[in-house]
Amino acid sequence: MKHCLGMFAALILTGLVACGGVESGQAQEEMGQQSSALTCTANCPTGAITCQGASCSAVDGSHVQCGTVIQYCQPLICSKPTACENLNGKACSPSGSSRGCCLGGQPTGGCYCTVNGTWTCMQSPGDP
Repeated sequence: MKHCLGMFAALILTGLVACGGVESGQAQEEMGQQSSALTCTANCPTGAITCQGASCSAVDGSHVQCGTVIQYCQPLICSKPTACENLNGKACSPSGSSRGCCLGGQPTGGCYCTVNGTWTCMQSPGDP
């Protein structure tokens, strides 16, 4: 009997979806399927940070939050490896990402990951 009722409920839901009575997302939830988790990404001076959860938010240059867990951006510490001229042309991924770099000892530069998988960075005027 329970099997018949389950089949009947599935037929009714299918009919309602076909007639526009219930959105397909609602029908999937009614049938016990779970939706996937959300992913949020914040661009930070040192690179992107991400998290996944049932709810999330992101503020570029600041933090990402999933549920009650907050992950803050790390500050860009200027050193030879973070200098724009040293990052320019180095391998990167994913394409389209961005990160900060240092110009003249200050964290004021920026790099963009090209479709070729290399950083293109703003460099100081005297650099090649």
